[in-house]
Amino acid sequence: MDNQPGSDASINDAPGTLAKFHLGLAADGMSCALVFVDNHQHSIACIASLSDLMGLIASLQRVAREMARRQALLDGGGEQAALDTSGGAINVASADFRMCTDDGYILGSLVGEGGQVVGIRMRPDVANEMTRNMLRSARAASAC
Repeated sequence: MDNQPGSDASINDAPGTLAKFHLGLAADGMSCALVFVDNHQHSIACIASLSDLMGLIASLQRVAREMARRQALLDGGGEQAALDTSGGAINVASADFRMCTDDGYILGSLVGEGGQVVGIRMRPDVANEMTRNMLRSARAASAC
């Protein structure tokens, strides 16, 4: 029974370094399989929706920007890195949203002018609040 989930052997095993990553897209184009393999050949597989995958990519992009900012601080480019207050914001060029029939959440993505994609998954009440706040802060498009 060694290396079974919950056994002392699996609890004491330290995670390895990511060695391989495999991504497979389902035929419907709406879900994918992700497989992570470490340097000890341990693997974890999961099924994710396309919006979840886009969220993972967005998280990885945020981490990469933060790592670059911290490296710039260490390399002496601290003033510019410290002054960057964009927080990874993008100029949104298009957006697409839909209701998830499984849990009622709103799924979608924002696409930036440079092709960046940010996955979105939010509760309907948060979407209502966001819409209200955006309408309050936007100028009127035209006067009748």
